[in-house]
Amino acid sequence: MDKKVTLKLPRLMVGQIIDGLRERQKVWLYTAEFMDNGYTEEPCIIEECSNADEARNIAAYYEEIIKEINAQLTLQEP
Repeated sequence: MDKKVTLKLPRLMVGQIIDGLRERQKVWLYTAEFMDNGYTEEPCIIEECSNADEARNIAAYYEEIIKEINAQLTLQEP
């Protein structure tokens, strides 16, 4: 397991980080869609990777990060 890092940021900044992670996750999901079908429903950038499974795994990792941040936010709610 990687070493833990503690950040102290305003909640609004953390929300912006989550939004950015969601956008990156979408790009990887669109990349998987493109690799599966040869097209996407939405115009987007396609990332470079080996195959659709790799793209889905990267998207899943972004989801893991988002869930971890949200879990920590929930613990800190007043």
